[in-house]
Amino acid sequence: MARLLVVDDQRSARTFLEVLLGQEGYEVATAANGAEALATLERGEFDLVLSDLDMPEMDGFELLHRIRERWGDLPVVVVTAVDEVEKIVEAVQLGATDYLVKPAAPPAVLNTVRRALAVQRRARPAPRAIPELVGATPAMAEVRRMVTLAAGSSVPVLITGDTGCGKELVARAIHRHSALADGPFVSHNCAVMPRDLFESVFFGHRRGSFTGADRDHPGLLVQANGGLLFLDEVQTLLPAFQAKLLRVLDDGEVLAIGSERPVQVNVRFLAATNRDPREMIEEGELRADLYYRLRGFEITLPPLDARRDDIPLLAAHFLGVDAPGFTPDAMEALVRAPWPGNVRQLRHVVLSAAAAAGSERIGRRHLSLDEGAPAPKTPSGGEQALRGTLRDVERRAIVQALDDHEQNRSAAARALGIDRSTLRRKMREYDIQDA
Repeated sequence: MARLLVVDDQRSARTFLEVLLGQEGYEVATAANGAEALATLERGEFDLVLSDLDMPEMDGFELLHRIRERWGDLPVVVVTAVDEVEKIVEAVQLGATDYLVKPAAPPAVLNTVRRALAVQRRARPAPRAIPELVGATPAMAEVRRMVTLAAGSSVPVLITGDTGCGKELVARAIHRHSALADGPFVSHNCAVMPRDLFESVFFGHRRGSFTGADRDHPGLLVQANGGLLFLDEVQTLLPAFQAKLLRVLDDGEVLAIGSERPVQVNVRFLAATNRDPREMIEEGELRADLYYRLRGFEITLPPLDARRDDIPLLAAHFLGVDAPGFTPDAMEALVRAPWPGNVRQLRHVVLSAAAAAGSERIGRRHLSLDEGAPAPKTPSGGEQALRGTLRDVERRAIVQALDDHEQNRSAAARALGIDRSTLRRKMREYDIQDA
């Protein structure tokens, strides 16, 4: 069995994990602080570290940093209190493999350890490129960076963005470049599921368990075992169903309708929504505990109107390398058109135009665009950005977004397609002060 190192300054916490994991057959060593943990790691080989974040002298962040420098891909599961979500996000972005929230129930601990060890055994190098995510704007560069980080971890991921921005494409990219790439990728749109079928769809059923159940059905969670389950529009699930989903996230146990024995599954969850999660929590549509459990990573996709410089690249990508291409006036029309349907709408317009043009270059007359829609404003600094450096572009975009949203960092971050922690880091990097 695997060798585990438990690091916590509280004796009771160390003892709880040592006994629990030892009963499961793991070989467990303990350390009371970061320095003691480093000394223990130097003396022997370990397969996994479980470390508290809040410790005196050397905290979990510093320990994580030292482990990444010295032992590279050694998986680290961080443990912290329930009200310290931002710390979890920061630790994951620094390279933590997964996380546990105190007080952690035994099934949650065991499921997290199994999941982290499974990822470690099938670890693969971080992708050098993610060709399926097309775009050269700073916002898309940030999306690719987050996808790379998410692919190297085992934590759940929440993907937000307007309809048509490519949330499932991002989910598939995470799967394709992750250690679970050889496992299944199961996708489900929660918005189209009849409410009375939740148990059967997610947990499965046994033959004869209800009228019409003429054969066994494994359910989404069993189908996704050993891989990823992508839940689109997760907020459309009833709160009671969200609570059941949260329990599976914690303990990994699935009980099918008509079955007496639960089965253990190892599933990584990716979820998506086209609305602001915080607003849905305030309105009672999304459980706060489910949101915090899902957002080990939160990746926000920018709308197409916020990344107009990517439109020529996207149009060429949809058209294909062997196609005749676009006339200048057609490309100008694409760049200036409003895109309420985002990338999905652009793809439809390009493919329809290609069919209409046949072997000709696509001209303005081939494009089915909304002539009555007002022309969008040119993105601030758009032409100058092409002549400036990437750092200049990023700095101007951040300053403009903060000005446009009256220094509201949350709104500015959403407009830029990044999260608040990234915005804070960029503001420090570029010495941007609040007005």
